[in-house]
Amino acid sequence: MKDVVVIGGGPSGMAAAVKLAEKGYDVALIERKEELGGILDQCIHDGFGTKIFGKALSGPEFAGHFVDEVNKLGVEVHLNTYVKYVKAEGDLKELVTVSPRGVEGIKARSIVYAIGCRERHPFEIKVGGTRPAGVYTAGMVQRLVNLYGILPGKRILIVGGGDVGMIVARHLYLEGTGSILIVFPEEFFAGLPRNVQQCILDFEIPFRPRTIVREIVGKERVEGAILMRVDENWRPIPGTEEFYPCDTVIFSVGLVPYSEKMGKIGAEIDPRTRGPVVNEFFESTVRGVFAAGNLVQIFDYVDDAVESAYIAADGVEKYLAGEERLDNPVPFKPGSNVRTLTPHRLEWEDERPVVAFLRPAIEGRAWIVIRDEKGQVLRKEFRQYVRPSTLERIEVPREAIEGAEEVYVDVAGI
Repeated sequence: MKDVVVIGGGPSGMAAAVKLAEKGYDVALIERKEELGGILDQCIHDGFGTKIFGKALSGPEFAGHFVDEVNKLGVEVHLNTYVKYVKAEGDLKELVTVSPRGVEGIKARSIVYAIGCRERHPFEIKVGGTRPAGVYTAGMVQRLVNLYGILPGKRILIVGGGDVGMIVARHLYLEGTGSILIVFPEEFFAGLPRNVQQCILDFEIPFRPRTIVREIVGKERVEGAILMRVDENWRPIPGTEEFYPCDTVIFSVGLVPYSEKMGKIGAEIDPRTRGPVVNEFFESTVRGVFAAGNLVQIFDYVDDAVESAYIAADGVEKYLAGEERLDNPVPFKPGSNVRTLTPHRLEWEDERPVVAFLRPAIEGRAWIVIRDEKGQVLRKEFRQYVRPSTLERIEVPREAIEGAEEVYVDVAGI
């Protein structure tokens, strides 16, 4: 029997496995692909590791660090292995896997899910038209270009103003595509400011805000798209339809935590983050089952996703040691101007501060305010600038919230 099974061999899964192995636990790491690394294998741009390592690494370099650690610590790795079934009742967790070795069963005392997220597809944003060749998601294009050296097309339309869309636009520009246009419904790009500057403005890549794709045109291959202007509430403006000729449409319209599998074992799912409901050590509502990385919520930086894996590993240690929990868990709730918040509850006896991640609903100078159920301010932190596109991280000392029956987090504009 294993102490811990980590499902998912991306950066968060490897980080959790490494931390747990360093603690002396017998760990198995399961990855459905033929190699470890997750999505970072296809992210050849730099910018990873600035918080953890103090320098900008490419995706493969960042992943390679953890691959080396996994191998050095002797973590049992199962590649090309799919987890078909999980039974998590009581102290014993049972998994059934399918791999080239056949169907196998694994028993464990705890599980860490680190299976990441998926890309939203065109049908989720209600794009009409036909279904010709030449329609991709941004992740598919990264894989084609960075791993296989295949350009998806020459006249590119990118839908979405987030980070991945901007990074893909820059890469396609450098690879010599004929033309690129980015459209998005927001007033300005929704990604990190550094990507706006380094990926778009520095290369003068054309973009159109307040613009959506109404439908895709083409029979065998994409011939173009019908673009349409929208107002500040993203409502289409009649009479603004325009045909834009292109041979490729790339959708970069957000990521969704891949939480369906956790839902199947009984874990509660947060409708805001679309990831599992977790306590301060990233334990789900199923005892002994933890989550980490983009499965919990979408992180802007892989460094923060890895930090969540380290915290989850500490939680596994507390669970396996049978440490005391609070008699009455304290709900941790999003207040005014907060779109998403993790964790969702405080459940353990511990002296370490609570690390929370929140996504603001406003933009500008602001205070992040921690208050109790009566409205009493327990702590607040100033932020020079907040925006919905940037996840905020705060540390809340335990003594600051001691005695509160409920804790709320607000973002107050200045």
